[in-house]
Formats: sequence, C-alpha cells, structure tokens
Amino acid sequence: MAVTVMRPVQPEGIERVVIIGDLNGNDEAFTRLLAKIGYTKKDALFILGNLVEEGPDSLRTLRHVMELAATNPVYTVLGDRDIICKELLRNDRNEELLRYVLSRKSGLIYDMCVNSNIELKPDTNMFFVKQSLRVLYEREIAFVCAMPHIIETEHFLFAHAQILPGRLEDMNPNEVIRADAFLDKGFSFDKYVFVGYWPVMLYNRFRRDSNPYIVHKRRIVCMNGGISQKRDGQLNAVIMREPDIRKAEFVYEDTLPKAKVMNSQPAGEYSHSITAADNVVIPLRVVDDFTYCKQDKTDRNFWIPTSFLTKKDGVTYSDDITDYQIPVTLGDVVSVIAATSRGYLIKKDGITGWYYGMMDTSGTFAG
Repeated sequence: MAVTVMRPVQPEGIERVVIIGDLNGNDEAFTRLLAKIGYTKKDALFILGNLVEEGPDSLRTLRHVMELAATNPVYTVLGDRDIICKELLRNDRNEELLRYVLSRKSGLIYDMCVNSNIELKPDTNMFFVKQSLRVLYEREIAFVCAMPHIIETEHFLFAHAQILPGRLEDMNPNEVIRADAFLDKGFSFDKYVFVGYWPVMLYNRFRRDSNPYIVHKRRIVCMNGGISQKRDGQLNAVIMREPDIRKAEFVYEDTLPKAKVMNSQPAGEYSHSITAADNVVIPLRVVDDFTYCKQDKTDRNFWIPTSFLTKKDGVTYSDDITDYQIPVTLGDVVSVIAATSRGYLIKKDGITGWYYGMMDTSGTFAG
C-alpha cells in the first residue's frame, strides 16, 4: 500500500487554523475542547489521527468527526489505531480480532457490536460478525479508509507519527503512522510538521508536561497530550489566525475533576519522573497507601501510590509518576489526578505535580 498525501485547497473565509492531537476515542474531551476554543465553520480543523480505540467512546467520537466533516473544513490523518476499522474488510484473522476485542471490552469494533446488539463470546463466529458490521457501518468504514496518511498545505505538514525528509510519496505507510520518539531522530524541515502518536510528556524526564512540545529551530510540533492514555492526559489544540506558530494560542481540555487550592506553595528544588520507558521498580516498603520504590534503571527512590503499581511475572511496574512539587497560588483551579494520604497529585497549566495543602472540592470549577 502506498502513502496517500492530501493537499487540500481551503475554502474562502477561513479565519483560524486549529490543530488537535490524538482524540483517542474521548468524545467528552473533544466536545469540551471545541466549546472552549469557540470552534465555528470558519475554522479549518486538522486532527492528527487516532480518532478511536483508547478511550470510552470510539464510535461516538468517529461519528462526531464525520458530522463536522460533512459541512465544515475538517481534515484528519490516519492513525495507527484507526486501522482497526480496516480489519472489518478482511476475511481472515477472525479469531485474533475476536480475542483482541474481548480482551479490551472497548474500542471501535466493540462499540459497533454493543450499538448493534451483537453479543461477543469466546466462541462467536467473527467472520459473520464482520459481514454484518460492514453493512451496518458502511459510512464509518468508508470515512476511515479515505483518511490520508499525510496532509500538506502551503505552510504546514500533518501526519500521525512522523515525516521523513525527502519526497512524501516515497515513505512507507507504516513509517508515517508508527514512530517512537520522533523528535529524537534529529530531523529538521522547511515547513512546520505537526505529529501526534508519541505522548509529549515522554520527552521530558524532569518535569511532566502534557502541553504541545515545539522545537522551532527544527520546525516540529508534537501534539499528543495522552488523553485516555495517561492518568494526567489531555487533549491539545494549537490555534493560529496567521501561519506564524510563534503567535499561536495553546488550549487543552481534560476530563479530570476540578478543585480549588486553598494554600500557596513554591516549586520544589528538583524533580524526576517515571515513564513507560523506565517503569520497572523495586518495592522496598509499604506505608499506608504508598510504596517506597527504587527505580530499576536509575536507582532513584520514589514514594509511589500503591494503586499506581502492577505486578506481572514477578516484576513490578509503575504507572507514569513524578515527584515534582508544583507551584500553586491560593485560589488556583487545578485538575485532580489522585487524592492520597500524602497530598494531591494535580495538574496545572498542563504540568503535573504534587500539592500538599488544603483543597476545596465542594464546587463545580471551570479549568
């Protein structure tokens, strides 16, 4: 299969260009974000793939995007999770697909089955299920199959995971939709390249930052804030009224509960984080709802909420976590990731850290 490149001509009257990172099947965050930015038909909306799979509302998210695209200038690139839709067009790999869907009990195909009152069991004939879904969801399947790998405009390039220097059409499709740590490959471009896929917080080992990660010198913008993938994930948007990203507005939305801090606290003097790349830990002792652990790769010690730990085949793994003491001011509204006996793990302005003061959780706060 060859790479598909779309070069759209935008209609007259466009006032803003809006770029949104991976939706990851989270229609609640997508809907809230559109409302927060005041999205209208005068916005050219670019979505960087992975409309589905990770979150709770894959089918609803896909249909929401389709509804917008039917009347508005909406452009989406194909993500590595979106191709699950193409499995419905295959006549083979039926048992593998059934095991995948049953193991997750979520995602696009699972949502399609629930929405159509199709019950999946370990002995379900997935071949016949596929035949039914092809008919019932012909429009959804066609929409996903028509999504290009790359979108190029006069000023920007959009892809799910990466762009390689050279002729776009010469790339391998798998290279476009899957690429770990794209920034670490050292590429630079003449146009700004917007990508998703790799959660942006994985690029910073010392501060957990979910905001768009921009390297102006190399003209690369990484957008995946990890909504539905990480406990502190968010859905990021970049908004431009002119093609100068240095004048852009950055907005995010998450679905975490909001609260108001009742005390000010300064930033900690140092911080370190555990991410998926180095999440093997050695538990040393347990005190209340925390476990004192040594990070296997670095020998650094962390107090980690025990609920963040999982054990498999004798090895203990930690969810992404930081020991950063985040600066806050009395009255700040923050997102609450976890409430523990030692304080609150919160997010403010896209940054995750620990807050050790009193918290007002009694009201409905806009964050």
